[in-house]
Amino acid sequence: MRSLAPFLSAIFAPLGFVGSASAAVVAFTNFDGRTLTTTAVADDTATNLNWTVNGVQDPGNMAALNAGGGGQVIFNTTPLVQNMFVPGLNTGNGNTFWTTTVSLTVAAGSIVTLTDVSFDNWAINGSQAQNVNRQNDFTVTLLSPSAVVLDSVDIIDSLSGTAVGTPTVTATFAAPIPLTAPGTYTLQIKGGDFIGNNETGNHTGIDNLSINGTVVPEPSALLLSGLGLLALMRRRRQ
Repeated sequence: MRSLAPFLSAIFAPLGFVGSASAAVVAFTNFDGRTLTTTAVADDTATNLNWTVNGVQDPGNMAALNAGGGGQVIFNTTPLVQNMFVPGLNTGNGNTFWTTTVSLTVAAGSIVTLTDVSFDNWAINGSQAQNVNRQNDFTVTLLSPSAVVLDSVDIIDSLSGTAVGTPTVTATFAAPIPLTAPGTYTLQIKGGDFIGNNETGNHTGIDNLSINGTVVPEPSALLLSGLGLLALMRRRRQ
């Protein structure tokens, strides 16, 4: 009986079953076309986020909470902030911030590891909601399905950009975090003014949210795919 090794090698190599993974965007949204859960101005949940996902299920909506844990209005009347995530909270004094969360559930047949989170840093200020150079603070935290903090990264006094060049903030975890526990992980982003340094008088916003890591198919999924291809090859040879 002929060995299956040459056939399996030929099948698995194109599928990338080489025991390693390359960097990938796990979930991304640019908030373009986002809507709110109702037509009311005072709404705290952004919908229709048009996520691009790789290895995880669609995270769905993002809600904004204020420092007290209550719902925080998201801007939806000013054209400049239509295609980004900007809670209408005037940050300042070292104790004003909002939080939002992203739900991450690994898709069947994938192995996912997170390495970092990046987003554009915006400061919205004035009656015309113009972008200004202010120092925003952020904390990015990843929690397990049982609400255990797996890692938390502080970014303090990140200078926001102008409308022409808005900088990207990157929160890199101390080590890659595999999403191996069953259930839904929670990525929490906290934005605003934590220490009181030149933030007063602006609204802290984010855009182009990218959750990054590595994604590889599970060996079992690869094996099933490979065996299916092998069976097809055999039928064609008969």
